[in-house]
Amino acid sequence: MKIINIIKNSPFKSLKKKYYLGKLVHGTPYFYPRGFSSSIIEIKKLKLTNSDILKNKNKKFSNLPLIRRSKNWTINIFNNYYYIEIGTPIIYHTNELGWKDKYDTPRFEWSPAFFILFFNWQFCIWWIAPVKNQDLYWEMFLWWKYYSNENIIKAKEDWSWCNYEDKISTWDDNNLKEIKI
Repeated sequence: MKIINIIKNSPFKSLKKKYYLGKLVHGTPYFYPRGFSSSIIEIKKLKLTNSDILKNKNKKFSNLPLIRRSKNWTINIFNNYYYIEIGTPIIYHTNELGWKDKYDTPRFEWSPAFFILFFNWQFCIWWIAPVKNQDLYWEMFLWWKYYSNENIIKAKEDWSWCNYEDKISTWDDNNLKEIKI
């Protein structure tokens, strides 16, 4: 992951690792990776919505999964509809830093991570900020990296976020490494 090496050579404090080993609970970041199915094959009986039972036009189902990232089919057998999904039960996945640009400022969404998914189990490593306010740390880093050409002095001067009540800048020097002169 490129972002981890960039932070090592930046003026920001080094990241900490957070681990998880256990039942399948964490997505990557919001859902499981493409092609993953914890049970290889899943078959689910679908229920028509009330309006479709009466009109019998376009078939819409009340229990069809919203996110379908594996090979899947909807089949009709004897006027019953079934959802069939096939995927691989063992997969690894990495996430880079998740962020977006909104109103010309960076917005943090998720930390860099590494996932191994094995049937209904998973092992995860997240690289998190070493401070309490994760959003501020990552947004300061992104501001330094992409909006200030990696110039920490310019980044601090141009930082536009401030507290609502007292209009004091939210820039926090505690997110930076100590500079030894």
